Amino acid sequence: MIFIKGLLLVLLTLGFLIFAFSLKLKNFQRIVVIVGYITLFIFISDPILSDRVANLFGIEFGSSLITYLTIGVLSLVNVILFVDTKVNKDAITKIIREGAIRDARRV
Repeated sequence: MIFIKGLLLVLLTLGFLIFAFSLKLKNFQRIVVIVGYITLFIFISDPILSDRVANLFGIEFGSSLITYLTIGVLSLVNVILFVDTKVNKDAITKIIREGAIRDARRV
């Protein structure tokens, strides 16, 4: 069980580092992701605490709470990535249009 917990913590840390340092996030988004990471890290490190918190929310097991929180954090990451991709797509479209207009004036 300790091996699984350690593996989960390593994967969570790697995912967080890749996400946090590969994107230009706004401060609020970065804070939300960091808080989610720290919460998941604490719950994985202390299963008794995660069981207590899960019981407060009517969830039977702490592992289910960790799964729900992970889905929430990853969904937030997914939305942030989608918005960033949309902004980049719009910027690229604008650049291509300006280039096409400039080339059309030359002819």
